[in-house]
Amino acid sequence: MIFSNPIYLLWILVLAGIAIYDCFTGGKRLFASLFDKELSACMLRNWEIRKFYIKKGLFYSGLFFLIIAMSQPQWGKKEKILSNTGIDIALCFDVSKSMLAKDLKPNRLSNVRASLNLLVDQLVGNRLALVAFAGTSFVECPLTSDINAVKLFLDSINCDLIQAPGTDIGGAIDTSAQALGKSRNSKAIILITDGEDLYGKARAAAKEAKNKGIRIYPIGIGTNMGEPVPEIDGNGNEIGVKRDEKGEIVISRLDSVLLNWIAKETGGKAFFVGDKGSTLPELMMAIALLPKQGIKNSITTRYNDQFQIFLFLSIVCFAVEFVLSTRRKGNA
Repeated sequence: MIFSNPIYLLWILVLAGIAIYDCFTGGKRLFASLFDKELSACMLRNWEIRKFYIKKGLFYSGLFFLIIAMSQPQWGKKEKILSNTGIDIALCFDVSKSMLAKDLKPNRLSNVRASLNLLVDQLVGNRLALVAFAGTSFVECPLTSDINAVKLFLDSINCDLIQAPGTDIGGAIDTSAQALGKSRNSKAIILITDGEDLYGKARAAAKEAKNKGIRIYPIGIGTNMGEPVPEIDGNGNEIGVKRDEKGEIVISRLDSVLLNWIAKETGGKAFFVGDKGSTLPELMMAIALLPKQGIKNSITTRYNDQFQIFLFLSIVCFAVEFVLSTRRKGNA
């Protein structure tokens, strides 16, 4: 059993405290204190304590079941095949050390996280895959229409995902194409990177993606002026800036020329995150123009709401408590 609103369960502790206090201070002791000792036996002679405690139990049980109902319990999985139309999209993001550069505040990687979270919310109804890359690449989340699963993987984005140094955009495009599979749906790769291709394979990979009918929409993260790449120690602390073999400071610059070429070659469009504001509306408009097909094997899993059971039990308890008398049978 799971609860949609578990915060309401805290009221059970309050209810338990009140019930325990009532148990030790209520009942016959409470009523007896209202009358003189001689009068008490006379006033309470037709009062049946067993029924009184049954009424109490029903009252508190009704409140208990009501709290459970308010917490919205769920159990029993229900799988439903979605019949919506959409496209297959690979969200391919750069987690190389250059993404720690601070030409976009607070750094490029933080902008990647923000961009991906916004994108995922806007791409509901399509199938998504997540691909992370640096010196190598891997599929972090296979193609799925479960947006909640995608968001779980997004929380783990950091520059320690891949230990291989460098930026292999070509390999990332190839891995993204494999993640999209061989379905006949429209396919797109949203490539989020600073565009520095240290392996020189990006153009060849883009041409291969074009042959497979895949459009690439690069999102450039960074500036043309560039920024030094921070040096991070094993504890995650910034201890300086990276230097090359000659001792020169490593400057990471946005390669807008390459990203524009990739977009043009594959029939996509390049966007650049900068001071001009969000590129999301333009990107979504471009994605919306792609032809959509029925998504196959698109399954969503939901739990069945069961609060009605506990609400019914609560009503029954209150109803029985209301009609139950504490008087002894046969007494007027």
